[in-house]
Amino acid sequence: MLARTLIATFLCVIGVALAEISPVFLWGANSPAVPALQTINTDDFGKIIAPYQADHMIVAFQEENLANSDFLCANEKTSQSCYAHLQGVPQKTFYANVENPSDALRAISKKQENNYVTKTGELQTPISCEAGKVVLVNFENSLGERAAALESHDAAISAITKLTKCPTVYLYMSSPKTAAAAAQKRVRRDAAPSGTMFRNYAQFLIFWTKLSYVSGNGNTAEDIIINSMDITNTSSSKFNVNLKSSTAKSLTFDITLSGGYFSMSNLKYDSNGFTIRNGTLEAPTDLSYFCGNVTLNGTTSGSLIWNSLQFQAPFGSTKDTNFMFGDAWHCVGFFTPGILSGLFVVLIFLAIIFTGVCWMMDINTMDRFDDPKGKTITINAAAE
Repeated sequence: MLARTLIATFLCVIGVALAEISPVFLWGANSPAVPALQTINTDDFGKIIAPYQADHMIVAFQEENLANSDFLCANEKTSQSCYAHLQGVPQKTFYANVENPSDALRAISKKQENNYVTKTGELQTPISCEAGKVVLVNFENSLGERAAALESHDAAISAITKLTKCPTVYLYMSSPKTAAAAAQKRVRRDAAPSGTMFRNYAQFLIFWTKLSYVSGNGNTAEDIIINSMDITNTSSSKFNVNLKSSTAKSLTFDITLSGGYFSMSNLKYDSNGFTIRNGTLEAPTDLSYFCGNVTLNGTTSGSLIWNSLQFQAPFGSTKDTNFMFGDAWHCVGFFTPGILSGLFVVLIFLAIIFTGVCWMMDINTMDRFDDPKGKTITINAAAE
């Protein structure tokens, strides 16, 4: 009996130590008040929020390292509160101590969405209204003083809440400090690039940020907007890709497997053939080809410019229809002209230093000296 009591006490202490206590500022709905010094556990906080799910969307703004003292923050110049906008919101309730509020929100809802506010104060993706959905919004790390960061976040929250046109309960609380949450945040940001991506199950995946065609005279640049991708003439070692643009012009090329490498060849745009300028666009099947700026010159005139191009054709090495790009196989070689020039200069300096050190080490001290009172030393030329 004593052992069970000790184990239970130990687990309770561990649970309290691992719990993350955060202040929570809630507005947009009438919520029950709780004594200021009382700590609300995760389950109880979930019960407070759960009734709003029936006809409200829940948006939680997560501030890094938010503490109760932050709500006393004020601008040194104007003496105005850092939360000038939050002070004026209606139907607000403040909970000083809540255990793991983020876990409580995840537990009560099956519809969850992650988002974040950029340094410019805008959402990475717009929030679509849906009752019962929980949206966790993080702030992009901002350098500088804490007060200035809180003021900018307060203004961003005010602007975002004005854009929401459906019944919404808002929360302002601390973000989780666990390593898993931080990794999840990085993955979410990395998974939302601004560009164009097309996928054909587990066969082919391609991404780029900008695609444009420059005419023969070099004065006219036409941005190419691709709407769809078709894969035809498939085989175990080759298939054809057809990228259709909004102007009824298509971009076609072949993806070929040879010696464990996939490559892009026979590229044509609007029936105009192009040759690859800097070698072949190829990479191993378990890696992805990446190049920051690919310029393809036409066989007759004009050129095609592909910015931040990345593509991969696993050719059966994976069956995952949602596979992500493997490690990048960069178009830039391991030794660029700048690196080779630097190595050449370093070798010259090393040769000069080596020669100088050898000459200095060859300097010997004289072993014979004249005596001013004695006979002059005569050195025979044959003496050694």
